[in-house]
Amino acid sequence: MSETPDLHVLHVNSGVDPRQGGPTTAMLAMIAAQVDVGLRVSVASTFGRDFKPDAAEQMRRAGAEVHLIGPSTHVLAWHRDIKPTLRRLIAEADIVHVHALWEEIQHQAAVISRKLGKPYVFTPHGMLDPWGLSQSRLKKKLYLALRLRRDLNRAAAIHFTDETERDLAAPLKLTAPAIVERLIIDLSDFDPPPPRGQFRAKFASQLGDGDRPILLFMSRIHPKKGLDLLIPAFAQLRATQDATLVIAGPDIDGYQAKVEAMVREHNVADRVLFAGMLYGRDRAAALVDADLFVLPSYQENFGVVVIESLAVGTPVIISDQVNIHRHIGAAGVGDVVAPRADELSLALELALGDHQLRHDAATRAPEFVRTNYDRTTIARRWVEHYQRLIASAPR
Repeated sequence: MSETPDLHVLHVNSGVDPRQGGPTTAMLAMIAAQVDVGLRVSVASTFGRDFKPDAAEQMRRAGAEVHLIGPSTHVLAWHRDIKPTLRRLIAEADIVHVHALWEEIQHQAAVISRKLGKPYVFTPHGMLDPWGLSQSRLKKKLYLALRLRRDLNRAAAIHFTDETERDLAAPLKLTAPAIVERLIIDLSDFDPPPPRGQFRAKFASQLGDGDRPILLFMSRIHPKKGLDLLIPAFAQLRATQDATLVIAGPDIDGYQAKVEAMVREHNVADRVLFAGMLYGRDRAAALVDADLFVLPSYQENFGVVVIESLAVGTPVIISDQVNIHRHIGAAGVGDVVAPRADELSLALELALGDHQLRHDAATRAPEFVRTNYDRTTIARRWVEHYQRLIASAPR
């Protein structure tokens, strides 16, 4: 964009590991889209001792200047170079965009931005939701009182990715202005979608012939994702006993072993496939071949994979704890249920038994994504957000 060639935004994050999803995945798509619309983009991030450079290299290939600090400590992801690096980078930037909340680099980004008179924006990525605050509750309550509340209240804005996320944070009574803006999602691996049958062919021995329905869970294998609801709900299915449940994603802290034990306990081991972590077009192929995508999370700030599934025309069943659930239900592109096994099982039974219901949802899904999640449109709105915040910042 010719009107914004000199606007320089610095994104700040702790850790750049796409295996964990969350802020890093969101940043990757946002950075690439912002570069494409003419912003100068820099990134400052800490990294841990098990650092893999994939995400940082993707950011560089997208056109961002990447500055890595580490290896950081386990507690607060601290490193002695955080302050001097941020002082230099923030002095050069027009605005600072801080991702996530709980580590040293986010706090120092806020403090140094205030000292240098630079506006800064926080994107909490769902970390202000009640579920998130309930994890390590006492430590977070103390950190919020000592540091974070001041950093948030003095921000030029707090960015929420959905009205639900904004409303869930309302009891904290934060005073910074709110921006509600959808996440930018990289759908390049999904356009055009892979032809049907690739994923089935790869796992032919487990999936059987092409008439066997596939339920797909694709996310981190983690307690908050609701697999303890999905396994018993799947085991309760009556009319569609030939369906296969595919669980795809990285194992977090050894939780997959517990999920495998649930599968054996409910006697569905012969109908559950653990496909491991899927990347790129393999990820798209799994979604294309699925009859339904299922995400019964206890808390989900956004659910990027929900939009990926809809982009290829696969309807979804999600819990009402996935923050974008209102938009999914209103658009008729999937079903929304409470995080309960019996309610989830009924929704699965209904969807699998009604081809027309799935067909209608699948038909509406790609247009829903095109209308609401166009990356260039959202990136251009960020240019407008930044320009407004810079213009209104105290001199």
